[in-house]
Amino acid sequence: MYLSKYLILSLLSIMCFGRYVVNANAGFMKPIPRVLCEENNVKGCKIRNPCHNLAAVSGDVNPIDINKIYEYAIYQLDARANETSVNTYTIQFFKDQENTGFQLLTFNQNDMQSNNSFYAVKMDPLKMNTKLMENIEFNKEGFVFGTLELTFDARSGGGDVYYSCANVRLQKRNATTKSTGQKIKVESTLTLTDGKGRQRGEIESDGIATEIIVPDLINHEATVSSEDIVANDSTEGDIGQNNNNENSNHKNSSSNLSIPSMFVATLISLISFIIIRK
Repeated sequence: MYLSKYLILSLLSIMCFGRYVVNANAGFMKPIPRVLCEENNVKGCKIRNPCHNLAAVSGDVNPIDINKIYEYAIYQLDARANETSVNTYTIQFFKDQENTGFQLLTFNQNDMQSNNSFYAVKMDPLKMNTKLMENIEFNKEGFVFGTLELTFDARSGGGDVYYSCANVRLQKRNATTKSTGQKIKVESTLTLTDGKGRQRGEIESDGIATEIIVPDLINHEATVSSEDIVANDSTEGDIGQNNNNENSNHKNSSSNLSIPSMFVATLISLISFIIIRK
């Protein structure tokens, strides 16, 4: 009798808590995302809903020069990889207040198998992406605002799908800033494109640890030729201001854990009391 009681309790625990286990996480480090995803602040690595939406991009943005090679940086908190998994990463651009994304890159996780790891992903200048260039229109200042969305699909490895979004401003020249940005270390750099804007069939990974620069966010309205653009020393506060595009509509898994977990714990305690009493 007692054995059956404990068996029932064990099954209840597995059923109730199993769905809340965090089993794969990743997100942007460059460009700076709306919600940080980094070693000491993993909140933005666990977003389980698409984070692009129809809200206008506002506040500070990541400037991206379409004429230059761009390096993304990804922090992979939990790889959820095994010998047979084919987890994938996809990066898309969504124009301001539009819901149709333009795929920039997609690639298999391949040798990015380590938990708590950092990778750079090199991409040809965006001006070489013919489809993208044909479908965007620069304003009179030479800007296009939008969202870059990273999708980490870890379902093949038994995980879930995770998203990371960054507010960006595509532009034809670099903005002048008084800050050099911040350096981050990556363990390897992946080359996915062929130098002409086309994605390679095979990914090249150099396996070399190096440092890359993450430019600071700049003011949404700052002109390219301005000499008084001051990049922010602290990005976290600005990211918080930009969360209206993401946090108002989507909750990440870490913030969702507290209330459901308390409810589940209370439910299990109540059922345990009833079963033992019997």
